Amino acid sequence: MVTALALSACSGGSSAEEEGATEESTAQELPRVLANGTTLLDLSDYFFPFSLYVPDSTRGYPEIIETGYGETVVRVGSTFNMLIAEGGDLAMKRSEIADDLMYTNKIVEEGEDYILYSSEIKDSFLELEFHFYAVKQVNGLSFEFKDNKDEGPFAESIARFMLESIGHLQPKPNAS
Repeated sequence: MVTALALSACSGGSSAEEEGATEESTAQELPRVLANGTTLLDLSDYFFPFSLYVPDSTRGYPEIIETGYGETVVRVGSTFNMLIAEGGDLAMKRSEIADDLMYTNKIVEEGEDYILYSSEIKDSFLELEFHFYAVKQVNGLSFEFKDNKDEGPFAESIARFMLESIGHLQPKPNAS
């Protein structure tokens, strides 16, 4: 760290100061849940032009699995498990959860590009579970993000953590 500071002091000052200010403002902009205990996972090797904040190695090592169905699983331990794919349609997802015949779904929170909803089977012993669905535009392309229901159920705090990660993804510049 001392070497980095000495090198940045010797390299002209203004760009080092700007870089330090950018890092500081990014750290301040991150919600508390992402500011500590997370790491930035670069997904460009999997043809996604962005990085996501995921739990750090104290929770497990990131696993990235291409399913063969056009989806990619990003999993870290038992607390972070989402599917990512190109495309997505938020209106269709809202309709799908409203018309679900097995579960009673309730939208807990929604934004311009995401929904967080709860699901339950009435009169069953199963606990309430939480899910999310988001569609993000990155470099002119649409990507859908959703919890991996097959690995759930998820508590509300876990679903919100994954949504925060999506809300603060870091786009990568287009490849030339």
